[in-house]
Formats: sequence, C-alpha cells, structure tokens
Amino acid sequence: MRIVKTNFDKIQDMMVENIVSNKITVESFWEEHVIESNHYALMKEDKMVGYFTIHDESTITSFYIIEEYSHLGQEIFEIIKRYEKVTNAMVTTGDEYFLAHCVDSFQRMEKQAYFSLFGENVPTDFIRKNIQFERVRSTDEASIIKLAGDFFSEDEVNRVINNVDYYRVYKVLQDEELIGFGIVETGRVIKSIASVGMFVMEDKRQQGYAKNILRQLKELVEKEGYEARSGCWYYNHNSLKSMKSAGAYPKSRLLRFYF
Repeated sequence: MRIVKTNFDKIQDMMVENIVSNKITVESFWEEHVIESNHYALMKEDKMVGYFTIHDESTITSFYIIEEYSHLGQEIFEIIKRYEKVTNAMVTTGDEYFLAHCVDSFQRMEKQAYFSLFGENVPTDFIRKNIQFERVRSTDEASIIKLAGDFFSEDEVNRVINNVDYYRVYKVLQDEELIGFGIVETGRVIKSIASVGMFVMEDKRQQGYAKNILRQLKELVEKEGYEARSGCWYYNHNSLKSMKSAGAYPKSRLLRFYF
C-alpha cells in the first residue's frame, strides 16, 4: 500500500461516505481542523482505499480504510504516527475505527469538546424571548464584534470582513439593545449540517438569552434545510448548560490522544 500526499477534494467523497454511513457526529471545529490539515491518500495500485489527515504537522485529525483493507489498520496507523512531526491525534468518539486505533497505544488522553445534536421537542422550561437577528456583513459593521472581547479570533473577524459564504455572525438585539452575537457556520465537509453558537454580553447573562439564541438559530438553519449542530469546550460548563436548555444533547466527545 502506498501513501500519497493529495488535496482535500480528492479524499472528500470517501470521508463524507465514512461519516454519513457510520453516523459520526462532527461540527465546525472538527471540520476546520480537517480542512486545514495536510491530506494523504492510501493507495492500493491505482485505487484509493483510505485516507488520513495531519494538522499543523503534529495532530492526526482523521484516519479511515475501506472494509476490504481495514485489517491493515494497526500496521498503517503505526506508520502514520511517524509521519511529519506527529505527537497526538484528535478524534470524535463516534468515529469507532479511528478511535480504536488511538486507544491501542497512547500515553495520555485529554477531553476536548462536546458535539451536540438537537432533539425534536422544545424543552418544557424554555421561554421564548423577543429577540432579533441582524447579520454583520461589512468591514465597518465588523468592528462591533470587538465588543465580544477575544471571543472572535482574528481569522473569524476576517471571515466577516470578507463575507465568506459559510460563516455568518448576527447581532442579537432586543428593543434595539445589543444582547450578544449569534454564529452560524455551514458545513464544508458535511454540506447538510450547520453549526450554531453564541456570545452573550456580560450584563445580559443568566437571563435566558444564551439558550434563546441557540434555539432560534437552530430554527433558522433548519428552515434553510440544514441539520443544526452545536459544540463547546469540554470544561465550559455554562455553555453546555445553555446547549441543553436549548434542547441540544451532547452525543459525541472530542478527545485528544498523546502518543
């Protein structure tokens, strides 16, 4: 079996087939790291039989081999661990094949994030607030998101300024007063999903706005034909509480294994 460096477009169809057929839960954080990785195809003669990706030279972000050759997984994974400057792997718990190979031999494991799906029913204690969403579209408007401090990275600010098609930031208003921000990131790997997130101004917290923003963004993207996802850092207990209050439940965890 040969390993060939390639580009994301060449492995995307196989990756999507793996994720969809195995019902692996992913969201925008995972997608960003996979897309920004170096991409490799596993070749048997002229046929692609698998793939893997490495982010920032050090982190394996995906690994898959089709069933016909899956028995070679341990042998191939040991080779991958010696590629570039690999020290670790980041894997969602829903990805059984990749996860199993990480579990075989590691020094330590860290919990990274929750990946959540939304249930069908509105939580019984959910009280809808009359909030409005206005999309931030221009360079001038982008300056307003500085009110969120360092919540938005420089790259995310640039996405707003450049008006990229997969990333949206909304001002969340109530009676023209700024409550916070809503974020929608439509899928770049899995085109059918949209990840939703939020930021609430400090003086508006603990008033039910966070769950309202998430819930109403969920309804917005579903009207557009997407399946809503949400995620948060594993130890951000307030964000997890807000997701649950909005009707989401953490289906998968993102883990990092160090070798």
